[in-house]
Amino acid sequence: MKHVIITAANGKVGDFVVNHWYLSLRSNVNLTSVDVVVFDYGLTAKQKKKLKDNGVKVIAGGKKYHIVNKRFIDAGKYLQKHKYDQVLFVDSSDVIFQSDLTEVFGVHKDCFRVVTLGDNVLFVKALVYDQFKPESKKKIWSVIKNKPIINAGVIFAPRKKFIELCDDVGKMIRDKDQFGPDQVVVNYHIYQSKVRFIDTKYNFTMNSAYSGFKIVNGIFYKYDGEKIVIVHNCGQSDMFRPIKNFGYGKGFNQIKPVMYFLKRLMYFCFEFYHRKSFVKNTTK
Repeated sequence: MKHVIITAANGKVGDFVVNHWYLSLRSNVNLTSVDVVVFDYGLTAKQKKKLKDNGVKVIAGGKKYHIVNKRFIDAGKYLQKHKYDQVLFVDSSDVIFQSDLTEVFGVHKDCFRVVTLGDNVLFVKALVYDQFKPESKKKIWSVIKNKPIINAGVIFAPRKKFIELCDDVGKMIRDKDQFGPDQVVVNYHIYQSKVRFIDTKYNFTMNSAYSGFKIVNGIFYKYDGEKIVIVHNCGQSDMFRPIKNFGYGKGFNQIKPVMYFLKRLMYFCFEFYHRKSFVKNTTK
């Protein structure tokens, strides 16, 4: 049975998806038994044609809600109608692929496979208490507190389990026009399911990767020389992302020194605060 890689894009990021996201995917990942699906939230006719000409399934997305939330809802509906074995749900505008990832489809097939960001829970805690119904807050927080945050930008999962996650996103988020609550639901749902934490090379976020990295001729490596499989230059906007001129190929990818070190410092401070608070609460 085939697997599927699912992402979402609009016209603003469509050129990156065509020229970097998909080009890097096609160049490095064995797609023989894999469908690639892009949910369309405003791609231009030219962008859609380029993707379709390369065999990508471009699916019209819903009109309502913020893209980070409706991509889950639309993915769940699509998967209800199409049979696949495994799903890779992945961001588009800040991701490139550098090596094959299909081996992940074949391991721990009954589990979610994800990468954690560390112990930065302050942002997620703020979302819980700001964007969820009062009766849900205590239940959500009781599950995710004191746990490392799962990054929602790269999720490997069996089809049935991913549909269940998508259903929870649709049911639990009160204001689906807001950025961020999907991250909470992903953590809440996955921590109540079977989950395996996989190597950071499958979702390498520079601002929270404690082991560090290096860039050689536009290619990202861990400090030990291992090539990173999925590079995730995450951030709500380009201004807050640690890599400038992000893309696939020689000539791309330079570190923004100030932003990189500021974000690293922020993550370290958040983790220190969380660990101190956790020790205090568990030794009372």
